[in-house]
Amino acid sequence: MGEQVSERLVEQRIRNRIMEALDMLSDGEEHVQMVGFSDYFELFYDWIPHGEDGGFPDLSTLTKAEQEALTEVRQVLDQACDNTPKDMSERAFIATGWPQRIQPIARRALDLMLERGRFDEKVEETEPSKAL
Repeated sequence: MGEQVSERLVEQRIRNRIMEALDMLSDGEEHVQMVGFSDYFELFYDWIPHGEDGGFPDLSTLTKAEQEALTEVRQVLDQACDNTPKDMSERAFIATGWPQRIQPIARRALDLMLERGRFDEKVEETEPSKAL
């Protein structure tokens, strides 16, 4: 039987995964080419759903400023998702300019989160203790 993990540890891990998704979005075109059109969106939406699919997750591990920055990322990602076909080639998606528009917004959100750092994934913390 697996080890029980506290809600706090789960939230710490989710925050870390969000940072990883932002890091990938910050790679712009390179990220699209690496993971493909659909996964470009889904790697972020795994943690913060599209605006039509649910509210913003209530995570105790995010500051108000971080939540606002992530909301901005979600809004532009939602626009890109809603204004492109459900399936298209990576080249065609890159040609729309969306990855280039999303990239600096994702970078700002990631940089803000990096100021505090990453949480430990095995020990509960009140503040992040690990640098990325």
